[in-house]
Amino acid sequence: MNSNRWEKARRYSHIGMSSDCNFTYAFQYQKAYEILYKSQAPVDTIALPMLYSMRHYLELALKYNIEYFSDFSGSKSMVGKNVHTLTSLKNAFLEHWRLSKGRCSVNIDDNSLISDFTQLIQELDKVDIYAVSFRYSHDRQKNKNFEWLATIDIHYLNEIFKSATTLLNHSVDVFEECTGLMHGSLTKDQLLSSIQEPAS
Repeated sequence: MNSNRWEKARRYSHIGMSSDCNFTYAFQYQKAYEILYKSQAPVDTIALPMLYSMRHYLELALKYNIEYFSDFSGSKSMVGKNVHTLTSLKNAFLEHWRLSKGRCSVNIDDNSLISDFTQLIQELDKVDIYAVSFRYSHDRQKNKNFEWLATIDIHYLNEIFKSATTLLNHSVDVFEECTGLMHGSLTKDQLLSSIQEPAS
């Protein structure tokens, strides 16, 4: 048996087929984070790429959701913007999500998910507000990005990250299930023509 051939086949990536949209990218960063989190490697040998994977997942998933829900929300907040700050993206997503739910009569209890998700964004913004600190040791002024004694509770972040992934990975599914888009009982154009005007 040629083990090299099997290894090559296992490591040959159809990267073009697995890079269709921001959500596909986001899912891969989520998967990378989860693999690192479950790893038995000493945490300080993998913490930075682990946290970067978490943060980049959030950025990409937020951008995907903003783009999707902007069609239903009546808002253009952050649509197509080249923004990396999670708080700005979080605020835009919540605006689109709430407006879309209201205009399309989607009634669900998502308060707990939104609370954990908001807390996660706040915690990450404390340490990497501009998507730099998990990638580079120093800023452009040559200042070290983390103080020598800085620590972070990745276990706590992981617990609230679960809520964030539930919210961001399934918001489109829940919306389409509640509106009838998922089962084809109406088309997107029919839904758009029936929804209320956005709140002023």
